Amino acid sequence: MDLLLDVIKLFQVAFHGSIRICYHPRVSGERLFQWNVALILFGVLFLGVSDTQLVAPLLPLIASDLAVTPGHAGIIVTTYSLAAAAFALFVGPVSDRVGRKRVLVAGLAVFSLASFFTYHVSTFNALVILRAVTGLAAGTLSTSALSFAGDYYPYEERGRAMGILSMGYFVAFLVGVPAGALAASRWGWHWVFACLSAGAALILAITLLQLPAGPTATPSRWQLGGFIDHFRKRETFAGIATAFLTSGGIVGFLTYVGAWLQLSYNLDVGQIGLLFMVSGAAAIVASPIAGWLSDHAGKRNVIVWSNIVLAFLFVIVARAELGLGLVIGIALLSVAASARQPPLHALTTEIVVPEIRGEYIALRNAFSQLGIATIGAISASAFDLGGFRAVASVAAFATLLIPICCVWLREP
Repeated sequence: MDLLLDVIKLFQVAFHGSIRICYHPRVSGERLFQWNVALILFGVLFLGVSDTQLVAPLLPLIASDLAVTPGHAGIIVTTYSLAAAAFALFVGPVSDRVGRKRVLVAGLAVFSLASFFTYHVSTFNALVILRAVTGLAAGTLSTSALSFAGDYYPYEERGRAMGILSMGYFVAFLVGVPAGALAASRWGWHWVFACLSAGAALILAITLLQLPAGPTATPSRWQLGGFIDHFRKRETFAGIATAFLTSGGIVGFLTYVGAWLQLSYNLDVGQIGLLFMVSGAAAIVASPIAGWLSDHAGKRNVIVWSNIVLAFLFVIVARAELGLGLVIGIALLSVAASARQPPLHALTTEIVVPEIRGEYIALRNAFSQLGIATIGAISASAFDLGGFRAVASVAAFATLLIPICCVWLREP
């Protein structure tokens, strides 16, 4: 019943357009769940993921317009990712010291301005510089949003909050990226960045007006030894390892799904896109449900079992024949993959004290990107040597290591 009321309240806030504080009883009844904060942070993650993923379908248009090859145009993706990962390591500790809201506001402002100037860009070199600046801003968004949620929501309701935030990832794939690609095909790729700039400005205004200030900042000085300490402690190291394995396993698998479907079953781009839409819709539904469930059944329990189920689904889907069974298998795979995210975010924001939470989340995010690069490279070799089933085996092995890491990830 609580879950049904949660869903009803979410749609009331979304469709009535109210940004006032909306209350819902917390599981323990001690205080009220604040939907406006979760929805603002959802918007932040939606914006960041949309910006990251939109460039891929725009690359041919950008290359043609700026007179470079598509391969050369790919530099903007690498530059963006490196800037985001590197700056996140800096901005995480900074947010511990000056406050999450200040960093988030600054990131949104820079993001909006950089995207606005990208709309007016006319040379490739200028585009590379502006995408690097946008990457610096984007590096603040995920780190600050997750850290803010960890500070703001008590652990007993944090799974529910992280479930709403995590929807930002999947809504971006299902709605943001296709909408951006459609806009680019009709009005040109510049307009996509104009829309991103306007979206960031809107979220910035709402953040300034509605997002609470958060806890008092910590005045202590940042030291490099703080990062090193996270590798020395089993619990924090396990959290870093789960980020590495979680992102690397799923991205390594999804990277070659399209190629497998095309080579094995001769599906075209439209049919493959439809399958991804089905999987994205399933993930959107599963994310808030998994967050709510983890608050009741335990974060670690949901993490462990969703990863075990996901590992087996990797292997099963890779051996499925074309038909309804394959569609159902991909949908269930998306459900299992999305179900582990909210409890994992909730648990790993609790294993460190708030004074260093931003620093730790930034380090986890950096190793998440490293996992994508590392396991992605392994998956590339596996695909060439053994086909998609070999890729699925790599993903399943990485995913089964996550429950082992959970031995050291203990509930508070």
